[in-house]
Amino acid sequence: MKWWRAAVCWLACSLAACVFHLEKPDAAGQPGPSSTSADAAGPAEMGTRPNLPFPTMGGKQLWADRHWYAGWRVQQHVWTGHARLLDRSNVRRAWGSLEACEAALQEARDAGELQLQSQRIAVLVHGLGRSRSSMSKMRKALSEQGWEVLDMGYPSTRRSLEEHAEQLGGLLDRLAEDGIERVDFVTHSLGGIVVRAALARDDAWQQQLEVGRLVMLAPPSQGSALAQALKDFLPFRFVLGEVGPQLSLDEADKVPAPSCRFAVVAAQRGDGGGWNPLLKGEDDGVVRVEETKLAGMEDFLLVRGLHTFVMDKAEVVEAVIRYLESGDFGVDGEEI
Repeated sequence: MKWWRAAVCWLACSLAACVFHLEKPDAAGQPGPSSTSADAAGPAEMGTRPNLPFPTMGGKQLWADRHWYAGWRVQQHVWTGHARLLDRSNVRRAWGSLEACEAALQEARDAGELQLQSQRIAVLVHGLGRSRSSMSKMRKALSEQGWEVLDMGYPSTRRSLEEHAEQLGGLLDRLAEDGIERVDFVTHSLGGIVVRAALARDDAWQQQLEVGRLVMLAPPSQGSALAQALKDFLPFRFVLGEVGPQLSLDEADKVPAPSCRFAVVAAQRGDGGGWNPLLKGEDDGVVRVEETKLAGMEDFLLVRGLHTFVMDKAEVVEAVIRYLESGDFGVDGEEI
């Protein structure tokens, strides 16, 4: 295998995904007539430093969710450390210190306008180089089924796996404090490894929340052959950050298997050869089908598709919801 070809393929796919999801509008991120009066609250009501309530302009690889409640979220910048409060329409309602934004979120809650739909929540964790917008179809479908949904935003290329797991653990701690009783997970690619790492931690939320089910979409469960080949390649490390090499065959398999019930969805071309000529056997263009499998999985589903867009397929969304509700994808055999 010519590693420079693998490098070009991997980096091109990653950069394309980043650009696509920085520019792609999120339907839920546009203000509309469904916004509540809390969404319309001005900076004076928030009691923080002066703010112009404009929609966010991107930079999704630089912000980490620190607190989420009923669609509003406090985020912290990965480099500067300053924070912002976004409403459910992704409009900035406050900014400044983390403490000031937390206080602004509490003010909105005290006004009685932010209400949880359920004490059961589905946490969505996107993949490497992506953003929470990439999980928008899944979020919308789950919301329509009455689920509370947290589509976690995290700077996937700017921090290590351990830091991502710590961030997720902090969010779950806050959910437990805010009255959530049960959590289920839906992940894409790297997101599955992040949840596995979070489940392996000894955080307070694990004593307070019931952990339901986990569905991992196109996860490099055993590590990725591409990441293994490129882990010492400087451009690979520069673009994908510290976490890129952590997805190698040497590293990802060290993360403990989930301690909860879980299932896996993998994508393939379906002709036995796969999409990527640099990978042996069936693959989704980035991860080999065999690399997605993990001992202990409760169900396994194969679909025709690409790694980047597997979470957008209607049949995948439907199967995920069935598994979360019943523990079964509801499909005869492994392929659809």
